[in-house]
Amino acid sequence: MGSRAHYVVMQDGRLGLYYSQWGAYQLELDLLPGPELATQFARRQRAVSSWMWEPECEGACLIDHDERRLLLFCHCGADQSYRLATLAALARTWPGWRVEWAYDGLRQLKAAAGHVVDFAATWSGDPQAGEEWCDVLVTVVHQGRTRAHLVDSAEAVIRSGAGSLDEHRSAWPTITSCPGKVVAGVHLDLDDQTAGVWTSATLRGALRSVGQGWPGWHWSNWEDRAAEQARRVAGALTVPEPDLAAGLRALAAEFDKHQGVASAADPASLLLAVTDLSSAFTHHPTKLTDEEKAVVRTAIAALT
Repeated sequence: MGSRAHYVVMQDGRLGLYYSQWGAYQLELDLLPGPELATQFARRQRAVSSWMWEPECEGACLIDHDERRLLLFCHCGADQSYRLATLAALARTWPGWRVEWAYDGLRQLKAAAGHVVDFAATWSGDPQAGEEWCDVLVTVVHQGRTRAHLVDSAEAVIRSGAGSLDEHRSAWPTITSCPGKVVAGVHLDLDDQTAGVWTSATLRGALRSVGQGWPGWHWSNWEDRAAEQARRVAGALTVPEPDLAAGLRALAAEFDKHQGVASAADPASLLLAVTDLSSAFTHHPTKLTDEEKAVVRTAIAALT
């Protein structure tokens, strides 16, 4: 099946739809060089007249020149740190553009491209737990006590609804420590019927109709902010935090391999030299001078 991806280009009111069987593997690396080269790359893919079936689409981007907006989702190595570094790099190599993650996946891209989209559920699988591939952290507060589980899909937890929660909780193995890498999290507080979800992937519109399956509950969309879940379970479980420095190192190495650079040391070393500066810029942008900000942008641009 490959790793299928859509590339969508909007320019002068005209939409171009393209397809790649393998594009989702490293879609982010094809976007790093910036709008002009990324657009050229997208237009070299196979032009198609219809959208693929959503479950088959593992990555996609909308390059909207009219709105100066880049909207995307892709694998990003299923790694929070790598994804954070990718978005930080894209923000610098696409200056003046809005760089946004499509948390609702392909349907969000289609809506942004002007298509009428139904966000109703198209998938009804139950969340699976206890398997080695489970990388979604579910934390449940009941009568003041917190229990944690690892499942395979945040979307599946949401879609299954409150009516299935007791059955799931009794079947899911409980964990006492969180692995170093999780890609999403769901927090459920049974005491006050509040819930929240974050993800480094997509939810495919699961929150858009959440009231139907969770009557009386209030849900919050935390996008990619794992810290929101961590704050609510502080003392009971440690939720891993993304590491921008590690993500930048991985991104530099992947880009070098992707481009087939003979000597990877130069761009990678330049990026590593400003890793600390990049981290400071991300968390405290006002503390850097214009010259320091230019160093960060130059480092990222050197990868192209």
